[in-house]
Amino acid sequence: MANRTTDSDTNWTGLAFGLSLAVLAAYQQLKLPPVLPILIQEYGFSRILAGGFVSVYAACGLLLSLRLGAIMQRHGAAGLLNLAFVLFAAAAGVMMLWPALGWLFLVARAVEGIAFAILAIAGPAICTASGGRRGLAVSSALIATWIPVGALVANLAAVGLVEWAGWRALWWVGIGATAAMAAWTAVIRAGGRTGGRVRLGAMAYAATAAAAPSRAQWRMMTLAALLFTVWSVQMFAYFTWLPDYLVDTYGQSPRIAALLFMIPLAVLTVFNLIAAPILRAGVPVAMLLAAAIGVQTLVWLVLPHLGPVAAGIAAFLVFAAAAGIAPTCLFALPGTIFGVEGAGGRAFGVLMTGRNLGVLCGPLMTGALVQLTGGWDTVPKVLGALGVLSMIGAFGLHFRLRRLSYGISL
Repeated sequence: MANRTTDSDTNWTGLAFGLSLAVLAAYQQLKLPPVLPILIQEYGFSRILAGGFVSVYAACGLLLSLRLGAIMQRHGAAGLLNLAFVLFAAAAGVMMLWPALGWLFLVARAVEGIAFAILAIAGPAICTASGGRRGLAVSSALIATWIPVGALVANLAAVGLVEWAGWRALWWVGIGATAAMAAWTAVIRAGGRTGGRVRLGAMAYAATAAAAPSRAQWRMMTLAALLFTVWSVQMFAYFTWLPDYLVDTYGQSPRIAALLFMIPLAVLTVFNLIAAPILRAGVPVAMLLAAAIGVQTLVWLVLPHLGPVAAGIAAFLVFAAAAGIAPTCLFALPGTIFGVEGAGGRAFGVLMTGRNLGVLCGPLMTGALVQLTGGWDTVPKVLGALGVLSMIGAFGLHFRLRRLSYGISL
């Protein structure tokens, strides 16, 4: 993790490194959806199994995030990061060699999921520490872009490479990016031994001398993780199945579907960043989260009643804008609840456990609903109901946070 920062000292190298780790993790997970229609057609995978290729990442994170966060809190990230890089490369090789074996493809994705769980905790924790107290909104906004940026890179690569090089091209891009991050990690690790500003060693995730977190704080952190769960269900249903929906419902080619999918991804990324000045202006983080979730929920509820053009605009623009604000708020919650100095590996392990539970359920649930009902009509109703629940939870968290005062300027 980056060295501790002062109020006026943001470690931009640490921010860039932490964000790059997270974007690599997101790319590895989301390189699959743009080529999912191709894999289903070429290898005869069922939609439930195909949803499992995404959800297995979440299963690994769900099982491992708390333990990984505790290990990083005590021993730092360096060794785990190197393990993640090896796992990404090995799993990619297996999938490219034996893609027709659905069970082996699933196992390899699970191996990638272990690596993903490591980077998904390390990246946000490094960004939060590198931003410092005054930079909490900025660091949270930047880390919130990890998923859309990773998905944008995957879709751009799919548009530019898949038609002439096949789906394996995205896996080769992942191997190259993993090698680059391994090299950067080695440079940072060497710098840490010589007084460099970004440290990954034994005390990188250590808590400061601040007072130990209270039970009330951990209860709020648990609620934040549950909100991340419900929000992630709808978001990863959206991320995983929108390209297939465009192919299946509107008859678009996989390449055009990947191009269209980049529109909401770009909007989402912009609103990840727009959320930072809103928070810095003094809007309470949980209230802003509730408002963003409310807009997403409204889109799901009205979607079945809109025509194709209006539905497309709503799903691509309005939903994406709200979906950009929400994760910035979610990633700001550990620093808001515990203070920046206390938001280490353990706090982000809890948060990412909640996220992973949602990612596990979302793609599988959506694939099962489509397959069992024979269409997409049920999906918006179910996701809208979940949105209502998460909005209520966000309001509850707001009233709990009002009782705390940390003097943190977002």
